[in-house]
Amino acid sequence: MSDDTDDSTDTWRYAGRRTLAGALQRGLGRGALRAMADPAAPDLITHCLRRDHRWDWQVDDRAVYLARLVRDLEMPVEPIADRLFTAPAEQSDHDNEFENTLEVLEALGRAGAGDAVDGVRRYIREGDRWLDVLEKVAASWPCERWEDLYPSVAARLASAADQAWWRSPPWTTWAARDAWIAARVATARRPVSPRPFADQPTTTLLARLRDPAHARDHDPVLRELRRRPPEPALLELVDDLLAGGPRAALSAAIRRLGPAALPAARDWAATPEHPLTWTALRILAAHGDDTDAAALIAGLDWLDGRPDDLCGYDVLVEGLARIGGPAAVDVLPRLGRLWFSPHSFERSDYLRAWVALDPAGASRFLVEGLWDCEAGVRLLAARHAPLTDTTRERLCHLRDDPIETAEVRAAALTRLAGATATARP
Repeated sequence: MSDDTDDSTDTWRYAGRRTLAGALQRGLGRGALRAMADPAAPDLITHCLRRDHRWDWQVDDRAVYLARLVRDLEMPVEPIADRLFTAPAEQSDHDNEFENTLEVLEALGRAGAGDAVDGVRRYIREGDRWLDVLEKVAASWPCERWEDLYPSVAARLASAADQAWWRSPPWTTWAARDAWIAARVATARRPVSPRPFADQPTTTLLARLRDPAHARDHDPVLRELRRRPPEPALLELVDDLLAGGPRAALSAAIRRLGPAALPAARDWAATPEHPLTWTALRILAAHGDDTDAAALIAGLDWLDGRPDDLCGYDVLVEGLARIGGPAAVDVLPRLGRLWFSPHSFERSDYLRAWVALDPAGASRFLVEGLWDCEAGVRLLAARHAPLTDTTRERLCHLRDDPIETAEVRAAALTRLAGATATARP
């Protein structure tokens, strides 16, 4: 699994991709494999726990990856749990230690690691952000690992008067024994966004969009149109609506048009600096044909010009894989670079495109993917990685590992069962 790409896109946030530190920071399977034999790995993993290297904390995953490394390397869990007490109370642009640590402990506890369960329970009894921790583990841990904390929690509820109560554990579990909790669960309501134009016909909404006097209504009108059947007449209004600046609601409403928006999208994609460039590329990726492959390749170049934003490559790569053909294959050299992005959420789409466009070339990345941080990558790898002694052993591990997601475990089970059936005379 050699890395034959350069480090030209590395930033100050990440170690070089050829290093163990860089592989661990990116959640790459090669990092997990190398860590098993490198004495420096525990210190580097500790650094990854204290410094969250995910590009997008909302969607990138490291919890199972790091938790598995902590367990397999037999790293002590108590010091990790102690970090919940010392991590900065507020998340900042460069510090997400509390959430990162909690997610890893939650994964370990979900798999039954006693030290992780004990550390989290202690924090719920004593820590400042106990409500956040309690609700997270109550959503995924078996009830018996947290339900008996009720007496300790009940004593702390006075400080939670402003808590947003939901119809979910632990509150629904404890409502039967606590009238105060039951009353708040019974009145819990999720916020509902207003729809000021819900009762107006589409013709009236289009008229409002045409009238500059109603410019302040344009965004809520567009949001309402997004909820309705596609309206091709919206395309006639695009230039006038853009005069007031970019509108996210306009982009979403236009994408609802699907193939009907293709002619306009091709024009926008071919117009330098057009405000709907990204909208156009998304439409071409979802609905275009082989004549649009060159525009999608050019779209990747356009994304390269935004070095502070690593998002969106997956959309274009997925579109090229769907289109297929010789023009789409031009994306393959780029996948070798994109594979090392710290924005790991998109990695499964890169691998899926590889499998579709170059199955033979995808093999080594499928093998590496069995150790990847993203469940989507591990799922693809479990289904498609070439079967060798090494990959069979890994599939057995994924099948039986309680820290793994249910879907990946099921895929590993199915693959092994199919391989066994095929091997029978």
